Amino acid sequence: MTKPVYLFIVLLCFLSVGCIESTLPDFPKGEVVGYKPVYLSDPDNSIGLVGAREVEDPGQIYLLGDLLLMNDVGKGIHVIDNADPSNPIARGFLTVQGSENMVLRDGIVYVNQYNSLLAIDVSDPDNVQVISRNEDVLNTNGEETVVPPLEGYFFECVDFSKGKIIGWTLTTINSPKCFR
Repeated sequence: MTKPVYLFIVLLCFLSVGCIESTLPDFPKGEVVGYKPVYLSDPDNSIGLVGAREVEDPGQIYLLGDLLLMNDVGKGIHVIDNADPSNPIARGFLTVQGSENMVLRDGIVYVNQYNSLLAIDVSDPDNVQVISRNEDVLNTNGEETVVPPLEGYFFECVDFSKGKIIGWTLTTINSPKCFR
């Protein structure tokens, strides 16, 4: 091929690229609804029994002897003394951010925390202990969760210095710089 043909092909490529429409939106200033990464190191991800609180979004319920365990979706597990069913007494709340499902077997609660599966010994409600954590076993796409689950949203860019991402939460974010 001759030199003018090469120049024509290169020029055609540049013109074609100019016709491709950008899919990135204008990034907003201020607060918008978007995704925020949840890091394993976030203080809210600690598991522990705290004082009783109001039920916000009730989920699954299990009975362990006289104890009633009720998942509060996304927040944790209510521990309720049900020895007198006509007068249940809230004994505490087991914080498990990101919990959606749980199963009880032989005094062990198996509950998700975002993409991780936890096994928590609740056989002694005054001495609750996490006995295992299996990270990313519930990640359905088989990939790292470095982007939010849904497309079409702004999100806080990942800061790998904060640790491993275990999930995403849809919330109000400020002046995002990332979009999916």
